[in-house]
Amino acid sequence: MGFSEEEILDALRIHSNNQEAACEWLLNDRKSDNEDLDIGLDPEGSIYKAIMANAIVQLGLNSLKTLFALLQMLENFNSAGRWLNDSDIAPLLSQIFRIYHAEKHSLQMMRPFSH
Repeated sequence: MGFSEEEILDALRIHSNNQEAACEWLLNDRKSDNEDLDIGLDPEGSIYKAIMANAIVQLGLNSLKTLFALLQMLENFNSAGRWLNDSDIAPLLSQIFRIYHAEKHSLQMMRPFSH
């Protein structure tokens, strides 16, 4: 359809791999929700609550090494690769990713179709 691979990957990233939403975004005005990235998760939202209720996450957040890893990733996203290969931090990050994507998928499935 004339879109570059980079545009397609960006669209899929922005829309959590939802192909329909990514396609619609590519075909329309392509406004990004970058402002939402600075806001973070809503503490009253289901994603935040699910992450914080998880025992593995709760235990991991008590570690100074975890705090250091999270702060370093906030400062420099490129450092994430290091932490994803760390035997202490990787399981916690994987758990957070699994919960986040499961909840995000759940929310998308609950939305009524807008057709």
